[in-house]
Amino acid sequence: MVTATDMAGEAAQELGSLVRDFGLKEIRPRIRELEEAGEFPRDLYRQMGELGFFGCCFPEQVGGTDAGYQALAAVAEQLAWAYPPLSAAMNLQAATVPLTIANWGAAELVERYVPGLISGTLLGCNAMTEPDGGSDLLGAMRTRAVRDGDHYVITGSKMWITNANVADVAVVYAKTDPELGHRGVSAFVVPTGTPGFATSRVPCRVLGKLMPTNEVILSEVRVPAANLLGEEGEGFKVAMSAMDYGRLSVAARSVGLAQACLDASVEYANQREAFGQRIGSFQMVKKQIADMACEVSAARALVQDAAARYDEGVIPTRESSIAKYYAGEVCNRAAQATAEIFGGYAFSDELPISTYLNYAKLWQTGEGSANIQAVLIADDALGWKSMDRHRRPSKPGARA
Repeated sequence: MVTATDMAGEAAQELGSLVRDFGLKEIRPRIRELEEAGEFPRDLYRQMGELGFFGCCFPEQVGGTDAGYQALAAVAEQLAWAYPPLSAAMNLQAATVPLTIANWGAAELVERYVPGLISGTLLGCNAMTEPDGGSDLLGAMRTRAVRDGDHYVITGSKMWITNANVADVAVVYAKTDPELGHRGVSAFVVPTGTPGFATSRVPCRVLGKLMPTNEVILSEVRVPAANLLGEEGEGFKVAMSAMDYGRLSVAARSVGLAQACLDASVEYANQREAFGQRIGSFQMVKKQIADMACEVSAARALVQDAAARYDEGVIPTRESSIAKYYAGEVCNRAAQATAEIFGGYAFSDELPISTYLNYAKLWQTGEGSANIQAVLIADDALGWKSMDRHRRPSKPGARA
């Protein structure tokens, strides 16, 4: 018997093939040109939006394709395979920003922002992390939001905010009651053109120019109370749901990057000769390629399992965390092995190997660091704290 989940999986594979072709034709040939120009590629974002890459988890009423989370994972994997920096779109345009607005925002907010985000005509950013926050980013949050009539006034700063300098809209987290710790955090939709909202690029040369990261300064930014996501003090719930979606995307992107490492290693090992033979004939290189092939397949299976559970109607916090943690570890090992196989050529600007190394390490941190994920997974396995204790529906617009 063919289930709806099986059909969603087949559709996801077809969409993944479309994205792979797009990456080969529209992204990889332009990488050097785009990096040298240093301009944010809005045209590519619009193209991807028009092709439906960002609308997988949204109904047709808001411009989505309703293809599901397996499709989202497939798109994220293939975009990361094409070029890692551009796959950040799968969090900001397809998951953490529009899904958060759809799940927690008033109908007017959803209508105003979600169609534009998933079409690529609007760009979004997720302003959660702060300079001193680290893994305790909500409990240690210093940004304040004070009620003033029918508005809130937000003051503070955020750090490491991807695409903030080009975004049209931000999801901003701030404390409305500092005495309550993480229970006093609230979330807001903030147009970046609002007076007092300013950005400053954080130099990150190793990440290239196509995924800009920024500091955000909020100087008495006034936003309507109607821009509150959920209720006042529900920011922790909002943030956790956003990161659950983000973990699936980051896990899938890690798989795509690990696959790119494997493909590059195989091609190079079949071409490069040393001591009169192709280096693929050396046992050490064979072992590295074998490990990559096995681990990439295993990580992909974990991601696909988590995505299928999303499609069944709930957010599988445990499965998405395990997938994110393992895929990140696999991606880092694959990038390291690829650098060893390429030797000195790994550092050449002619090849993307150093980019693979840098993004593999970055994705171990995003949406929950590897160390934090390991602690959460272990606590769950030990029976000390269930990761699924706050089960939530995965359909846009449906709250816990």
